[in-house]
Amino acid sequence: MSFEKFLKIFFLLTLIFTPLQVSAANGHIKLLSVSSNSEKETGGTADLFLEVKSGSGRIFIDSFPLTKLDTQISTRFSNQVACEFLNEDCSKYDFFYTIRANSAIVGGPSAGSAITILTIAVLDDLKLDEKTVITGTINSGEVIGVVGGINEKIITAARQGFEKVLIPKWQLSFNESLIKKELGNKSITVVKISNIRDALFHFTGKNYDSRTGSIILSEKYLNRMKSVSEKLCERTVLMQQNIPADFNKYDAFYKNATSFYKRALESEKVMDYYSKASLCFSANIKLQNVLLSNKTVEEKKHLANQNIDFIRELNFEIEKKELLTLSDLETFMIVKERLVEAEDFLRNSNLNNLSAYTLGYSIERAYSAYFWSDFFGLKGEILSLDDEHLKNGCLKKISEAEERINYIDLYLPGISSSAQKELNYAYNDYYNEDFELCIFKASKAKAEANIMMTAMGITLEQLDSMIEEKLSAIEQIILKEFDKDFFPIIGYSYYEYSKTLKEEDPGLSLMFSEYALELSNLDVYFPSEKKNIFGSNFFWLFCYEILIGFLLTIIIILISLLFKKQK
Repeated sequence: MSFEKFLKIFFLLTLIFTPLQVSAANGHIKLLSVSSNSEKETGGTADLFLEVKSGSGRIFIDSFPLTKLDTQISTRFSNQVACEFLNEDCSKYDFFYTIRANSAIVGGPSAGSAITILTIAVLDDLKLDEKTVITGTINSGEVIGVVGGINEKIITAARQGFEKVLIPKWQLSFNESLIKKELGNKSITVVKISNIRDALFHFTGKNYDSRTGSIILSEKYLNRMKSVSEKLCERTVLMQQNIPADFNKYDAFYKNATSFYKRALESEKVMDYYSKASLCFSANIKLQNVLLSNKTVEEKKHLANQNIDFIRELNFEIEKKELLTLSDLETFMIVKERLVEAEDFLRNSNLNNLSAYTLGYSIERAYSAYFWSDFFGLKGEILSLDDEHLKNGCLKKISEAEERINYIDLYLPGISSSAQKELNYAYNDYYNEDFELCIFKASKAKAEANIMMTAMGITLEQLDSMIEEKLSAIEQIILKEFDKDFFPIIGYSYYEYSKTLKEEDPGLSLMFSEYALELSNLDVYFPSEKKNIFGSNFFWLFCYEILIGFLLTIIIILISLLFKKQK
């Protein structure tokens, strides 16, 4: 056989086997919907189809009739939740969602849970029970949120022949008498669920086991966090000693400081050192307000200039740091954010008319940044933390936060102002090429938008249960990170503080739980260097195709030679 003929056979076989790598996976699920007119709400159904192909992480939505913007945003977020649930790198796929419905327009976020279920089923090759249907939004921590028109949706599910309908655990009681009256002899099982894990069990019978066991802290984290808390609390004691003996101990600032310090000592007993540090920091601000209130204008101005010099020196030092690990990146974020905030407090104030609170907060924020810089140098896996990866991580976080804020504004215009403010900071950091701080600010913006999504539809009585659900989700993420030999410094710290605040301040506890959820798996934005020695999966795909083509070519040549010999 000539060499030219060998090459023809080789390339022909390579082309034949290449399509095997780009085959698509498909799935389908029914959606429950509600349409309204001037007289009443009417339940209906729609069909959702999904096709997943090899690609680059794009998401396409084809709907007839048209979808509203909220459905498009919900689809993207549902896709993200599904990929994170499976710990799947979805940047190597393209997703094609197709919606077909009888209503005039498809809208509303209530399909979020169903979209997530279908995406997981297609990616994990699961068969869905066609007699089960679900309604509910999808929120951070894989929590299924409340929806409208629940009575109509249950009635529609029964009339369409479904045997079981899954609704959010947080949903207020549905009207059973109305449903029985409408259905007559028909019946349906209504099951309340709280998260995607529960829903998947009802749809597939597969039990996605939760990771068990407690979070075991590394000694290095524990020792450094303990050191930070001790330094902050030593400042508390020192300032308490400097309070004049004849000072009014019933002063509100003094009383609050004393209360914070007592709670800090309680946190120390259970080794919640981040909580201890945060409580002493709060106490220090109150004590600074007491100590600075009698200072002259010139004295406060002198202290402010001293603090500005301190901030700039520390900022100069950390800018020289080489960021190698996730711990380095997280430490840089924490220190940098505190320094920026401390300086902004003074920059935005008139130094000739400084309030005791403004100056005190700036001083304590700067000290907090200084103590946190002890976390630089924790050992961990080397990541690709160059400017290009940091920039891409920043843009991805901004995009995610932007979508969540737009989602909120569709239902509660103007309520997302605090989240939007954080997002504006992230944009400024991006334009200033402070990509590390951009990631942190965009994460906080997204978390604050998630707080509003979580709070929609739940009562104060349900808040405690919701916080427990969020804390459980955080534990799962942190344990996953342990499997990858990562320890999320910020995520765990906020998780711990959320638990500490749960009884005292549930609202603040929920906020820190959302921060923890958003900041516990930052490694997904940065590839491990050792995993990318050969670029990407396309290298191995190419090698596989070449090897198959080569082997088959050799086999054909050998068969051809054997045939000729026998002839």
